[in-house]
Amino acid sequence: MSRMRPYPPVERGKKYLMLPLPENLPGTFRRIALVMVIIVASNMFTHWLAGREFPIEGEDIPVPVNQTSSLYLIDKAGMYIEEPDLFERKVKDIARMLEIAPEWLMAVMYAESKFDPSVLNYKGSGAVGLIQFMPATAMEMDVSVERLKRMSANQQLEYVYLYLETVRSRYGQFSSLTDLYLAILFPKAIGQDYCYTLYAKPSVSYQQNSGLDENKDGRVTISDVDRRLKRLFPTAYMTES
Repeated sequence: MSRMRPYPPVERGKKYLMLPLPENLPGTFRRIALVMVIIVASNMFTHWLAGREFPIEGEDIPVPVNQTSSLYLIDKAGMYIEEPDLFERKVKDIARMLEIAPEWLMAVMYAESKFDPSVLNYKGSGAVGLIQFMPATAMEMDVSVERLKRMSANQQLEYVYLYLETVRSRYGQFSSLTDLYLAILFPKAIGQDYCYTLYAKPSVSYQQNSGLDENKDGRVTISDVDRRLKRLFPTAYMTES
């Protein structure tokens, strides 16, 4: 039989009532607290479990939209692209219609404009936009460089497709990242030997494109362009259409 210890006396009229209290009360409190924690945790887990959606047996588990990897270089476009999701969809649509890898298209746009649709050629060629449309090229598409400059990147993608599809119909399918870049830079070079010269000193065209001269021999050849693309965009370079 356990020993008892008194509560402080409680006044009940003129009498005092002595109530017994077990000595092991602190241990009892700990056990009660532990039981309460277990109950609360169990209720929280049950609530969480009820909110989960489990697939029916044999049904595919859907992959969250943002769990897949992003389009190549799309992280570099945030400064100039107002709706990156729309931009990504349009790039993929254009790539599919041109039968090329979307990585190629992203690489050439980044090389030419860093995805800035309003950027002007700083060496004075008059080119503007995502793939640096020349004034004469813009006129062929019934648009002006001034109008292109005012467009958003998503709007300007329509003209990127129109231009590249026109080049493809004239010079043939793009079989590599280098071909696609030549379509922008110098379409007549598509399909030519690697030693083919696009620009040479002392022409103005060479001065405007001297950064492409990888071996600094005073000529910009297809080989120079190819080596530069491989160096700057190895992922896109190795991607097949």
